[in-house]
Amino acid sequence: MAARYDLAKVKLGKLMTDPEAEAIILDVIPDLKKSPTYLVARTLTASAALQLAAAQLGADTAAELRRRVEALEA
Repeated sequence: MAARYDLAKVKLGKLMTDPEAEAIILDVIPDLKKSPTYLVARTLTASAALQLAAAQLGADTAAELRRRVEALEA
């Protein structure tokens, strides 16, 4: 089973164009699009955005998000 995305390379903005990935992200962080950091976070790699999320929302939330997105199959 190959992962759909390499989170070290894909931008958060690209993930948000994939309906499955976006659904996971918004399930874990429902208010993401309302956040003032969202516009900046979209330009970051997913890994960098997850580091930002860990600082703001906690390591457990970021880890859950990473686990669920990495489980998406190619």
